[in-house]
Amino acid sequence: MGSVKDLIVKKPATETEMGLGIFKFTDDYSVFDYGKMPDKIPGKGEALCSMASFNFKQLAEIGIKNHFISQPALNEMEVSLVRVLYPQKNEIEDESKNYLVPLEIMFRNSLPDGSSVFKRLKSGQITPADLGLDEMPKPGIKLEKPVFDVSTKLEELTDRYLSWEEAREMSKISEEQMEELKEKALKINSFLSKRAEEIGLEHADGKVEFGLNPENELVLVDVAGTLDENRFLWNKVHISKQVIRDYYKTIPWAEEVTKAKNQELSKDTWPVPPKLPSELVEIVSNMYKSVAEAWIGEKHWGAPSIEETMNSYKSFLENLEK
Repeated sequence: MGSVKDLIVKKPATETEMGLGIFKFTDDYSVFDYGKMPDKIPGKGEALCSMASFNFKQLAEIGIKNHFISQPALNEMEVSLVRVLYPQKNEIEDESKNYLVPLEIMFRNSLPDGSSVFKRLKSGQITPADLGLDEMPKPGIKLEKPVFDVSTKLEELTDRYLSWEEAREMSKISEEQMEELKEKALKINSFLSKRAEEIGLEHADGKVEFGLNPENELVLVDVAGTLDENRFLWNKVHISKQVIRDYYKTIPWAEEVTKAKNQELSKDTWPVPPKLPSELVEIVSNMYKSVAEAWIGEKHWGAPSIEETMNSYKSFLENLEK
């Protein structure tokens, strides 16, 4: 359950048995941890659901066990459910089974403008050496091999980056399971990067989440490889949810929200965002639909090509700068 998709629980998960649910993908969007924003992106939910369903099916074929069951409608996904246990409430014990591993695993193949890495480098939280680099990187650099990060998943205001040992202790998984988790994330990243390249995109970064099933096996859960979870580029230009983030950075609201987060203010006191320009809503809608059609190899929405969509976006940016 999140700000952009709803969950219908048909059968709750227990410690010994996975549950059953339906994800209903909406046309809502969220940026900067705000939650549901004031307007909608037509077709976004169907496009995300179709990409995610395709990815789950393909990943299962290469040995990545996941919770996908079926796609009964363009915006619906039937999934197996694990329990959500909160580490801050000490709900996860050493012998716990069938629960969400409370971590987000991030992989980075390049460092495009907008990557959180640059903020962390500037603050000293990480160094170039942590990224396998000899000097401070510039936006757009491609990494020789993927770099992985891990953060919390279930905290109230915003996620925190962790060391791998902190992550293992918080999630109560074994050292062997942590290594397996990294290996699976690398395999998923490789699949997504290859598919992106096949349709003319660069896969810059992304994130995945896992659960432990009743047999204590790692299972890929939630959603993976979409324009919301991952950052893709077309000819070095963002074609993902980053486009919306970039627009909001041009107006005062993004800075005001960042200030509220840094002050750890309650979310109900955060400043209310303005709506997106209607022209940008149409462009972003076409981004989601055109990429989804190319990615899954099926035409569902009659969207323009990726190239046509991106040319429209470049024209929008040029007018925005005037």
